[in-house]
Amino acid sequence: MSRIRLRQFLFAAFGTIAVLLGLCLVAQLLRPSIWNIALAAVLAFNALIDIGVLRLVERGALAFAVTVISIELWVSAMVASYLSPFTLPIHVVAAILPAIFVVPYVDRRRLPGFSIVTIASIVVCGVLAAPLLSSVPRSPGISAAAIVGLPVMSTLILLVVWHTATTLQDIATAARRSADALALSQQLLARRAEQLAASRARLVAAIDAERRRLERDLHDGAQQDLVAVAVTVQLARQLVGSNDDECARMLTEASDLLQTAIGEIRRLAHGIYPTLLASGGLRAALAGVTHRSAVPVLLNIADLGRYRSEIETALYFCCLEALQNTAKHGGNGVTATISAHQEDGTLTITVSDNGCGFEPSEKPAGVGLTNMQDRLAVIGGALIVASTPGQGTRVTATVPAQPIPGHPRIDDEEVSRLSR
Repeated sequence: MSRIRLRQFLFAAFGTIAVLLGLCLVAQLLRPSIWNIALAAVLAFNALIDIGVLRLVERGALAFAVTVISIELWVSAMVASYLSPFTLPIHVVAAILPAIFVVPYVDRRRLPGFSIVTIASIVVCGVLAAPLLSSVPRSPGISAAAIVGLPVMSTLILLVVWHTATTLQDIATAARRSADALALSQQLLARRAEQLAASRARLVAAIDAERRRLERDLHDGAQQDLVAVAVTVQLARQLVGSNDDECARMLTEASDLLQTAIGEIRRLAHGIYPTLLASGGLRAALAGVTHRSAVPVLLNIADLGRYRSEIETALYFCCLEALQNTAKHGGNGVTATISAHQEDGTLTITVSDNGCGFEPSEKPAGVGLTNMQDRLAVIGGALIVASTPGQGTRVTATVPAQPIPGHPRIDDEEVSRLSR
């Protein structure tokens, strides 16, 4: 974009030079003068320089190109002030242009140098034009005004222009940063939307598979036991009064089958939503997990309160999955620690172990980790897995959550009682 603007400026300069050359030609025809020829020579020299500058622009040397243009304008303004002192205001404007023009192209640290040279060139223009201007009738003191007033006014103009240019640059920089941040946010939101869509699809598939598993387990387990209980009770009824011993044995068998069915139903219900999680929250449910965990578990969860059921459920099953992975892949003698921390509306739970660890970049996420990520994604959470071979594994789940206000916090004794 800067190269295009600079090229447009040079084309405009060529057009201006052509117009001025035409005016010099007309003036020479109407009133021949050596000054007209000198001005035409200066303009032609400027055109040749601009052709060279255009080549610099095409090569991308923008800072050097604008420096050459600035020197060209300063020298031309001083020469023109001597040749045509009565058009001094035009020359002063031409001398001011470089300090304004170079702002987008050069480093800000170089701008004071351009300012000093600009003021100096304006002073020289005034000095060169002053002798001739002072000879104009009824214009006493005009030379002093040219030498002193023009640089002062030019300095004020430069200050205003530079302040505006700097402000516009700052606004443009802030706008670019905002646009970049917005584009990045849009990319993150799009990626997040894709991840959520994939997570929901996996959850729907997992829920459907879990429903079929429950149907199969109920059919093959508890339902068969209950059918056996019904058949045994029916046979026992037929033996009442005729064979009491056999009747008693069948009723005992029916009782055992009934207890088995009850245990199977409790096991299935615990896999759907643990009763301990509903009654005691995460503290009690995680304490209960430690009693049946395959590896020793240290709890540091005093900060846990009660949260919405979907948050407690997701975090509970994430901890359960992490402990199962520890027992499966941690190696001999591995121990685990569950820690919880609540701060600024964010609940963080970490499951760490001292097992053999692994290299995350070399091991793709398995079904367990994917399920954990999906559970957390649905409630706006995130999962971070950090592991180093030989130094254990750390699984961290973060969820935006606030404890339920007014809900009583159970103490450690109550947690111990509930988790038995």
